[in-house]
Amino acid sequence: MSTQTIPSLPDESISYLLYLYFWPFWMFKDVNQGNLLEQAAAYRYNREKRVYLPGYIVKWILIFCLLMGLIFSMESLATAGIMLKEASSLLAGFTGVCASGAFVVTIQITVCYLFLCHWRY
Repeated sequence: MSTQTIPSLPDESISYLLYLYFWPFWMFKDVNQGNLLEQAAAYRYNREKRVYLPGYIVKWILIFCLLMGLIFSMESLATAGIMLKEASSLLAGFTGVCASGAFVVTIQITVCYLFLCHWRY
């Protein structure tokens, strides 16, 4: 009876795991590299991986909604007098910039998904 050992996976940092969880473009191949056959193979590979993009779209929409909720809550704290108005405006502005980035990433993933669904190589 032979025993086989399971190869141990390297310990991955939490930042790398978060990168894999939130950023979908790590799983796609570059279709501009190689000859025409390699480009077509990379495009077919990318079309197979497109099924994961709606999950990433939902994640980024939730991030956007969370950030927008934070903006509204900070503004309401400032109007209620619980938080300094200047500090609230500064934090709300920074959160607004982050929310804008989340919205752009959501649109980018959506465009990639639609491109991979409807355009044939």
